[in-house]
Amino acid sequence: MDKKRPQLNSDDLGRLRWWLGAVLALLSVVTVFFMEIDAWLHMPVVAVAAIAALVKPTWPGQVPAWMHRAAFPLIVVMFVVDLALTREPLPALIRLDLTLIFYRLVTYRQRRDDLQLVLLGLFLVIVAGVITVSLSFVLQLLAFTSCALVMLLAVTLEHADGVSPPPVPPRVVPSWARISWRTHRQKLRAATDWRLATLGVVGFGAMVVLSGLLFLAIPRFDMQSSLFIDRLITRTTRTGFSDNIQFGDVTSITEDNSLAFSVDLTDPSVMPRVPYWRMVVLDEYTGAGFKMSDEFRRDLNGYRPLRSELNGRGIFWTRAPTWTIYMEPAVSRYLPLLGNFYSIRFTEPQTFTMSEELRIVALQRDPPKMFAFRTWSMDTGDTLKDATFTLKRRDGRLSGSDFTALPENAVTRSRLTTILGDIAPPAHTDATSFAQHVVKWLSEVHPYALSSAVPPGEGDTLVRWLDSEASGHCEFFAGSFVLLARAAGYPARLVTGFRGGTWNDFSGSFTVRNANAHAWCEIFDDASGSWIRVDPTPGNQGLATTGIDPTTGAALARDRDNSWKARLESLRVFWYRRIVNFDLDSQEAILSSTTKFFRESREMLVEWADEKANAVRTWVQRPWNLDRFLQLAGALIGVGLLVWVWRQYGRAWWLRLRRSTARVDQDPVRREAGRWLQRATKRTGFVWPPETELALLRLRFGNSDTWPEPVKVFRSAKTALRNA
Repeated sequence: MDKKRPQLNSDDLGRLRWWLGAVLALLSVVTVFFMEIDAWLHMPVVAVAAIAALVKPTWPGQVPAWMHRAAFPLIVVMFVVDLALTREPLPALIRLDLTLIFYRLVTYRQRRDDLQLVLLGLFLVIVAGVITVSLSFVLQLLAFTSCALVMLLAVTLEHADGVSPPPVPPRVVPSWARISWRTHRQKLRAATDWRLATLGVVGFGAMVVLSGLLFLAIPRFDMQSSLFIDRLITRTTRTGFSDNIQFGDVTSITEDNSLAFSVDLTDPSVMPRVPYWRMVVLDEYTGAGFKMSDEFRRDLNGYRPLRSELNGRGIFWTRAPTWTIYMEPAVSRYLPLLGNFYSIRFTEPQTFTMSEELRIVALQRDPPKMFAFRTWSMDTGDTLKDATFTLKRRDGRLSGSDFTALPENAVTRSRLTTILGDIAPPAHTDATSFAQHVVKWLSEVHPYALSSAVPPGEGDTLVRWLDSEASGHCEFFAGSFVLLARAAGYPARLVTGFRGGTWNDFSGSFTVRNANAHAWCEIFDDASGSWIRVDPTPGNQGLATTGIDPTTGAALARDRDNSWKARLESLRVFWYRRIVNFDLDSQEAILSSTTKFFRESREMLVEWADEKANAVRTWVQRPWNLDRFLQLAGALIGVGLLVWVWRQYGRAWWLRLRRSTARVDQDPVRREAGRWLQRATKRTGFVWPPETELALLRLRFGNSDTWPEPVKVFRSAKTALRNA
């Protein structure tokens, strides 16, 4: 005969439950990293407590009793103080959640405590998913769900007898915590039926796949805007985009290869060879750096009310391609655009502003979750037509920033003039020739490096760098070109955004990373009335001639990404494509039909209830005679008779029926007897009558052949409790 598989006892299940609780706590802490909430003290504390619970489960027994008594008031005071100081409810709730998880890790948990731990972790996972709308949310939820299911199974098996063990007193270590990991692992391996486990994994996977297919097939509604969860959290920009650049503050740049945004394009052949995604335009030089002038700040503060569409200056093309851009959270509130556009459509109404002169669009705040927009007829050229600026220059009606302002310091102006003399650009040339000459000189004198070195001394930081042979990153080259162009009389401005990207062969989309963040310039050419893009950083194109590949698109032919990272990011893009739906008409139609169905169902239910209420009211208001009294008395007698029959015979029949279909370890009579015995323990000073207690113990633990009549025993137990 085959050897019987060993069974797990209560100690083995308790150890497994404790281990799974620590794993759930670690999975919950990981989700906080995606929310960028100020909980950097709570996260390592919870992580260390979870690891300690995994490695040494006996250490919670060393916690003194007074700490357990002070835990609840201390946690409440911490939450109230946190909420009063920060006035941000969601971050305060998340920090409270982490604190409660930590407390559950330093105390030996009962069954209800395990359920609380599951709910606390699930709250963090759901909030992270709502805020980020990322593919990682799916993976976290699957890992959390599978671990929680196994944990709940262990809890159910440990308390299968229906009797919960008493709480573990302070400074007492339960027996299961003293089991070595090696012994416990060997016991689990021997007791596990791998065929059954495989069947469970396959069933869980099939359920996940079926749910995913249903998710892809059913239209979605953007419901997170009604939850206001993403509006309860403050985000910080991850890429460093701002309207103020201070030279010398950033001496080195660390490449961040995380995803910034992805682009879906209906016609990949129109993608420029090297795309420049304009986001921020800086026009004023302060002597320490570039910033956006007060005039343009006021212009960008004129936010428009919630709208879903925005019209630009671009011209509509009959066969214009469609650009769909999926921006990652905390990248920037400025939209990445290649140039003029005909229109922009958002997935949901937004509060935004647009500078007609700078040709930039900004949201009111940084998107706290994935944000998508679609644009039509976007100009991909290297020039930006600006007829308004041309007319202002010819008529002398320039107000505010004319993009030619230089520092008022006479020494700085003189030094720029001297440097221009050393460069010796051709006199009376156009902006294009001047730019080519200056870009060539900059690349010959200054090497490019991610770390910059500004020579010591007094005066303007950028001019000191320009007057040396030090290395620098893109901001130094772009800022130096703007100063030299303005000193020569050409309007110029500094632009920051993203340059380049790679083509993801797996998703068929264009990928731009945070490492592609870049700074370049725009110089105005009076002859053409356009701003010309200039990239003075060595190794890049000086005067961008982006051009269009007429066959496959230069971006497709040049930078293809076939790595495993691209394969994973293609899943993210696929996820975004499914959760973002720009077909608002179909969504509104489905939502309208759903609302109509529930409204009509509610009206039908109310009408039916009114009809029945009116019938009862009419019956009561009819004249009462002897026949009606007899009918009512007969009905009451009939109901009472049914109740008596059920109490006498029906309950015994129901118990026998349940026993015939129940498993041996789930006998309803044994479980019912356990409940009565447990109820007595909650009554202070109560003692069962000897006959009743003996009968309940025999039903709970004795052989079924020796049982007394269960219904009579339970009835006598109820009478004893009622008399007490």
